[in-house]
Amino acid sequence: MKARTWIMQYGVAMLLSCAFALILGQVPLFRETAVGKLAASDLVQFLGYGCTIALAWFGARQLAADPPEEWKWLSPYRALILPVTTLATVILAYGVLLLVGGPFLNKFAKGIYNWMFIVGIVAAIAWLIVTWVRTCAPLVAATAPRRLKRAA
Repeated sequence: MKARTWIMQYGVAMLLSCAFALILGQVPLFRETAVGKLAASDLVQFLGYGCTIALAWFGARQLAADPPEEWKWLSPYRALILPVTTLATVILAYGVLLLVGGPFLNKFAKGIYNWMFIVGIVAAIAWLIVTWVRTCAPLVAATAPRRLKRAA
C-alpha cells in the first residue's frame, strides 16, 4: 500500500509538472512573449522541468529513507538510490538550467558552466561507485548465499 501512495504522490506530480512544461512551452503566447533574451516558453519549461527534477530527487530521498515493505528486494540497494538519482539530476539539470541561463552566457561563461557540470557528474559517479563498494556490495554478497540455498 505504501508503494502505491508513494507513486501517487511523487509519480503523478512529476508527470503533471513535466506535461505542463511541455504543453505550455509550445503555446504561441509563451513562445512569442519575451523579456530581453529570455522567452516565456523557456521560463515555463525551466520551472516545470526543474520541479520535475526536484520532485524526483525528494521522492528518491524519501524512498531511500523509508522504502515500502512490498519492495523487500530493494533492501541491499537502498544506499544507491540517492547517488543514482543525484547523477540523473545533475545530468538533466544541465539542459534545464540552460533554458534560462543559455541566452545570457558568452563563450567563456559557457565553458565554465560546462566544467561545473562535468565536475558534478564525475563527483556523482564517484559517490555512486564508493557507495556500491562500501555499502551495497557487502549487503548483496551477504544475501546471495541465502538466495542460493532457497533455490536448491
